[in-house]
Amino acid sequence: MYQKTRDLETIENKQNDSVSIVVPCFNESEGIAALKQKLLPVLAKLRTSRSVELICVDDGSIDDTFIKLQQNFGQQAQIIRHPKNKGLSAAIQTGVSHSTGLIICTIDSDCTYDPKYLLALLNLMSSDVAVVTASPYHPKGRVKNVPGWRLFLSKGLSQLYRLILPQKLYTYTSMFRAYRREVLETIPITHPGFLGLVEILAEAMLQGYRVIEYPTELSNRVYGQSKLRVVKVIWSHIKYIFSLINRQKLKQNNIRSLKYKYTNKSL
Repeated sequence: MYQKTRDLETIENKQNDSVSIVVPCFNESEGIAALKQKLLPVLAKLRTSRSVELICVDDGSIDDTFIKLQQNFGQQAQIIRHPKNKGLSAAIQTGVSHSTGLIICTIDSDCTYDPKYLLALLNLMSSDVAVVTASPYHPKGRVKNVPGWRLFLSKGLSQLYRLILPQKLYTYTSMFRAYRREVLETIPITHPGFLGLVEILAEAMLQGYRVIEYPTELSNRVYGQSKLRVVKVIWSHIKYIFSLINRQKLKQNNIRSLKYKYTNKSL
């Protein structure tokens, strides 16, 4: 009886958590109508049990993304515009700064992850979970029509991060996530673009936050073009990976040094 009562309280607490959904957009004019078609039913379902706000950030688009956002989401969302392109990390930070939810979700505007997965991610948020991330590389996840070069890059980087970070995930590079608000308020994003997404996850782990993943499908974008600059992305990740390795070596050396001093004092 006690367990059932506790389970009901947990479900109720999950449903009472207010949610902010942040959608960074850059030159996504062609896909905004499709985003509306997939996202609005999810919002409607979430709003039956939660307070939900939608925040769309136009990151200095040079097409008519801002106009399309106003036309399709004008009654549903806060729409914020950067005068010039600042990069993905900055767009997320802008969205977070305008949000009020206890849980903050970041999703892709190109629907390469279907917005319907928000429901599952939010259901996994519990008192001991700080981040839930979409995971197409999980054994139960899948990819569909994704170019081989993108899979090679993303999977390869995820495997490297898996080797050096304390919590072993299958996917570290997805933007489609749900966060406890305190995570995004506690951890500064110091790297621009896509690397900032990994930085949030890595630093959260290193600070002791629990991160879990949910198996999802990753599909190729239907509209627009990828914003990745492959060589630049690879180089930035390599530098960050080496910085993480050096930090962990330094930490281990400090621990050894303290043990050595303690042992000598005891003698």
